[in-house]
Amino acid sequence: MKRFFKYLLAMLLPLTVLLVRPLTPAAVLMFGQEISLSTVPVDPRDIFRGDYVTLRFAIEEVDASLLNELDKETYSDRLHYLDAPSVLLFVTLTPDEEGIWQASEISLTPPEAGVYLRARLNESRLDYGDYLRSYYVKENTGLVLEDAARRGELTATAKVWRGRAVLTSVKVKNAVTEEQKH
Repeated sequence: MKRFFKYLLAMLLPLTVLLVRPLTPAAVLMFGQEISLSTVPVDPRDIFRGDYVTLRFAIEEVDASLLNELDKETYSDRLHYLDAPSVLLFVTLTPDEEGIWQASEISLTPPEAGVYLRARLNESRLDYGDYLRSYYVKENTGLVLEDAARRGELTATAKVWRGRAVLTSVKVKNAVTEEQKH
């Protein structure tokens, strides 16, 4: 009987690991708050998956002056003793007049209230994780979206929950939809 439980555990452990990975984005989509972010393009095509837009966000390039005053010295010390990407940062977001969310503060601890994203410093940019990097779109629409992003007319909508974000859509600002034409 003891041997049976060992085999059962050996089978369930890899299955559990595989099932836990999609739980984070699922929880964010269920409980998260929807925000809009401005984007910058990278690349529109994957030979195996079709069209997609690899996104870079304006909030990735944040001014160091946004670092919370109390955290500046601690952050500087951590960078000297640790590898920079290992330092977890919390970027507080606030919406502007157009409803586009911008970084308003960076700290080493999560804020008690408001919308924030977890980030790590990657070279000179903030990295917000896998779920904000690319978004798959309908076939033959990737180039159109990339051109719109190049002109500064593309926004991304994401859901944010407990510092994690998942992209839900991308759209061209002020685009005329088929419904508006009729």
